[in-house]
Amino acid sequence: MFQHILKQMRDKVRSRQYVMTLHAEEEMSDDELTIFDVERGILTGEIVERQKAVETGEWKYLVKGETVAGKKSLW
Repeated sequence: MFQHILKQMRDKVRSRQYVMTLHAEEEMSDDELTIFDVERGILTGEIVERQKAVETGEWKYLVKGETVAGKKSLW
């Protein structure tokens, strides 16, 4: 359904053209995930939901994929 968005995300991960925000780093730490887990999740996962941020009006995408250890997770 959101294949073109997922392709863009994967292209950015592969070319290292993304910025990890402080908020994202805090969330990863809370969930005991590394940047490698998030990258792998995007590369192996699927978008399962689209949400609109109330504050900014921007679209956010919930991705379900695998961590480096092969565990399923949501980002």
